[in-house]
Amino acid sequence: MEINSSSLQRQERICIWGSRCLFAGYLPDLTLRRRAAATVCIGLDGEFQVSLNDTDWIGFRTALIPPMVDHSIRFSGNFCVLLFMDLSSPNYESLRASNLESENEGIFISLREEEQLFDSISKILSLNSDSEERLLELLNQIPPIVENGYRMKDPRIQKIVELITTMPHEDHSAKDLAEFASMSVSNLEHQFKKEIGIPFHSFRTWFRLKLTVYSLLHGMSHTDAAHRAGFFDSAHFTRTFRATFGLPPSEIFRSTRHLKSFIEVPASYAEA
Repeated sequence: MEINSSSLQRQERICIWGSRCLFAGYLPDLTLRRRAAATVCIGLDGEFQVSLNDTDWIGFRTALIPPMVDHSIRFSGNFCVLLFMDLSSPNYESLRASNLESENEGIFISLREEEQLFDSISKILSLNSDSEERLLELLNQIPPIVENGYRMKDPRIQKIVELITTMPHEDHSAKDLAEFASMSVSNLEHQFKKEIGIPFHSFRTWFRLKLTVYSLLHGMSHTDAAHRAGFFDSAHFTRTFRATFGLPPSEIFRSTRHLKSFIEVPASYAEA
C-alpha cells in the first residue's frame, strides 16, 4: 500500500509523561496478543484494521483497546499513533466511559473524541518549537478528559505513590511500603487498588519502564538502563516492555529510527 505523502514529512516521536506514553511513527503490523497497557490507536491518514481473532477485521480511524484483550492491528505501512495508558490514568476511565455505546466485543471503535484527538496529535507532530512547556500542554489534552472532581482521598496512599514515582528502582516490598505508610499489608493492597485502580506492583512497573526508556534515550546501554530502573537484567526489561506495549524495545529503539523524544521525569531520574 502506498504511504500517504503527508506522513513522510512527519517526525517520529516518543513522549512519556504522567501515566501515558505516546509513540508516533512506523511499526510493523501487530500480531495477535494482549497488552498490559490500555491502547488508543489513531490513524491520521486513513483507516487501520483490528481483529480479535485474525479472521474478522474491523476498519477504524480511532480505537480504544483495553488491557489484556487479545488483538491484532494492521497498519499496512502507514504512519501510526499509539497512546498507551496505565490503568491508574483517569484519562483511560474517562475515555472508556464516554464510548460505552461504541463497544464492539470488548474494544471501542470510532471514538467520540476522534476529531479532538486528530487535532491535538497534528499540533504535536507539527510543533517546531523546542518548548517543553508547550509540548506538555498539548500532551495533556490527549486523550480529552471529563473532569469529575476526583482526588486521591487517602494521604497514606499519596505518600506511597510519591515514593514509587520518585524512586521506582527501589525494590520496596509490600511490607516495606505498609510500614512506611503505617498500614497493614492487606489494608495497603486493598486501599492502593481502590484509590489507584491497579496493584502497586503494576503501578511501579510502569514507572520503572519510564526510567529505563529515559536512560536509553540518554545513551545508556540496555543492561545499564535496566539495572538502573530496578529490573534484574536487560532480558527482564525486554519481557516487561513487550508484555506492556506488545512489541520488543528493539523495534522502537533501533539505530535506524531517529526519534524525537520527550520524557517527563522527576528530578531524581536525572541524577547521576
